[in-house]
Amino acid sequence: MTNNTKKKAAMMLSIAVALAAFSGQAWAEQGTKASAPASITTTATKSVTKSATKAGGINPYEVAGIKDPAAFTAYFAKLQKAVKDNKPEQVAELISYPMNLNKNNKTFLIYSKKDFVNKYDRIFTSAVRANLLAQQVDQLFVNYQGVRVGEGDLWIGERSHKLGVISVNVINNPYEAAGIQNPVVFEHNFSLLQKYVKEGKKSEAAQLMVYPLKVNSNGKTMEIKTAKDFIAKYDKIMTAKVKKALLAQKVDKVGVNWKGISIGNGALWMGQSGEQVGVFAINL
Repeated sequence: MTNNTKKKAAMMLSIAVALAAFSGQAWAEQGTKASAPASITTTATKSVTKSATKAGGINPYEVAGIKDPAAFTAYFAKLQKAVKDNKPEQVAELISYPMNLNKNNKTFLIYSKKDFVNKYDRIFTSAVRANLLAQQVDQLFVNYQGVRVGEGDLWIGERSHKLGVISVNVINNPYEAAGIQNPVVFEHNFSLLQKYVKEGKKSEAAQLMVYPLKVNSNGKTMEIKTAKDFIAKYDKIMTAKVKKALLAQKVDKVGVNWKGISIGNGALWMGQSGEQVGVFAINL
């Protein structure tokens, strides 16, 4: 090989090495850029992805006319936070006006934010708020009418490219003043209490007490701290007089005030403590 040939070969080898190094660097940079977004996933995106997977599509809210699932997830979280923080003015910003308020088999229109805020407690009742806050975003029901929250307490939709609550369905709750969130739960538990007492089922009746249970007699109060304690003292607590008053009580004739629900002219008092609805006081 001549000197000129050797020089040409060396030059070609240098160029090849340089090109290989440049290509490798460029490939590495492209690989880094492509993989970076995969590590940045917001909570909203995760929720939407989970919902989408469950619904079997990219946009689980599409049938309701909602175009951006991530925007909906962010909106829903904002609505829950505003309600949880008890901020009526902030909730009012998330309503689509005019909004339908369905109550007592009648439909009322809420035309403005001011109107909504003034009637907030009558629109977003304790039951509506509780069901909204308990709702998981990936468990929402969706159809052409909108996105249903709870058992239909609220419906959310998109109007003029803006998300908002389009309707609220309020169940008539005659026990709300006593702090009962769901009238159906109270009436169910009241019916069970009558049934168990009538059948003499002490253990079952004990599960419908709120502990510590206050038993008032002759100006003195005794606290029953557990179901076991209640069962042991059942006959002394659930006297013939108390049983008669309970079994004679009609559910639509109970007394309701801020203290609770009076059964049998105050022989028993029922109320709600946390999630439990039951008897919290008995007067002998």
